Amino acid sequence: MKKERKVIPFPLLVEESELLAELKKLYEQAALARSTHWTNYIQEIASEGTWQLKDAELFRDLFIDWAVFFETDEDGMTPHGRYLADQKADMSPALYHALRGLGVPRCSVFEVTEEGLRDWETKETYRVNLPKKREVGDIMLGKLLDIRGSWRFGSAFLALPAKMAGNVSDLYIDFTDEVGPGAFLDQFPEFCAELIDMLLDLEDGVIVPKPSK
Repeated sequence: MKKERKVIPFPLLVEESELLAELKKLYEQAALARSTHWTNYIQEIASEGTWQLKDAELFRDLFIDWAVFFETDEDGMTPHGRYLADQKADMSPALYHALRGLGVPRCSVFEVTEEGLRDWETKETYRVNLPKKREVGDIMLGKLLDIRGSWRFGSAFLALPAKMAGNVSDLYIDFTDEVGPGAFLDQFPEFCAELIDMLLDLEDGVIVPKPSK
């Protein structure tokens, strides 16, 4: 009888502060390299609604958080992949492997439950380190990163009270029906834009609560 091989986890030999500092550099390089393209896209989306500056800034943060890991350039590389390729020679092997391990984030709509954050798309539940306690039924939108075995949000997220869950759910169902099965991740920025438009309509031009970083 064949024995199952024991899986030995790869040790993460870098401090969290070092990893986060390198992640910040990644975001800055991506924003600098694609500033014109991204700015034009964000302005185009914002001009279609009745967004004020803070609304456009919210969309920018959510969009860039997605784009760093999922938007590809003319060579088919994401900013995350491009940064790893360009900077590998200057990184320690441990830092390189740690940063590469961030390449499978979860970008979705999450619902706060007793067990953690439930991903509406995959139905999986994540134990997440939140900067502020949330109530069961609250809705959170953003990207989860696995940092040193602990899930947390990236640079931006939007938190909404449970009373808005029904409105968000209706929008989510309509949107996923429109884009088709499995396409939500690719269309994540468009969903963010539609959600902001809906919230502005519901709150008479004011998104409450304000996004936390």
